[in-house]
Amino acid sequence: MSPINTIIAISVVIAAASLIRNFSSPSDNTFLYYHHCTQPNYFRGSSFCSKYLPGSSYDSNVNSLLTSLVNSANIFTYDHFTVGTYGKTVHGMHHCRSDLSTRSDDCARCVAQAARILQSLCGGASGGALLLEGCFVEYKNTKFLGVANKTLLARICGTPWGYSPDELTKTSKMVSFVVDADSVPYRASIGEGAQAVAQCTGDLSASDCNDCLKEANKQLKSLCGITAWGEVHLAKCYVRYWSRGATGHGNALLFYLNQIDIMLP
Repeated sequence: MSPINTIIAISVVIAAASLIRNFSSPSDNTFLYYHHCTQPNYFRGSSFCSKYLPGSSYDSNVNSLLTSLVNSANIFTYDHFTVGTYGKTVHGMHHCRSDLSTRSDDCARCVAQAARILQSLCGGASGGALLLEGCFVEYKNTKFLGVANKTLLARICGTPWGYSPDELTKTSKMVSFVVDADSVPYRASIGEGAQAVAQCTGDLSASDCNDCLKEANKQLKSLCGITAWGEVHLAKCYVRYWSRGATGHGNALLFYLNQIDIMLP
């Protein structure tokens, strides 16, 4: 049974309280942006069905893979593993925001949380992907590492309330600057009153990374318009920006969460 993708729009109005985040290193990196479980084709009485059930060899390989990813996240912000053989192979990777410190365990904590959620949501699935604010974890029974993928996973946009056109212009130029930078998977620029970050997963080539970021920036402009902050996450890259001209002080921004679009299977 092929999954049916549904876009769920969640409108959140904050009347009496505000959400304050530090753009560079938010205190909570476990806000759920996206999840997807790849369900195999089940046939009654089929051994193919039992292949992915909890307790199966494949399920054991998935758990081993997730454990390896969590352990690796203590050292690396990106890593990948392959576990198993003979039709029970699982491929997976973790990818943290590069501004998260492995020294302070931010990356490892995020990946561990993602692994726990995947184990809870995707039991019996042949694959799973989960995007939190600070990290992305994915596993499949087919090879996907190094393969370009510009599928939209999530977008979060601010509101145009109270933004400064001058600050917005600065931010737009800053976003274009980090997107157009070449040959590095993580790109950040911080100026007076504005920040922009662009990042690709560690398995992409430089050319695929550039293509992905250009597409993310294109969708960011289309989906978020003239909002003073926003971010777009594609399967292999993301772009986010922030302009202090909307609200907030210093590195802390007052987020009025207007709408979150989350794509679910």
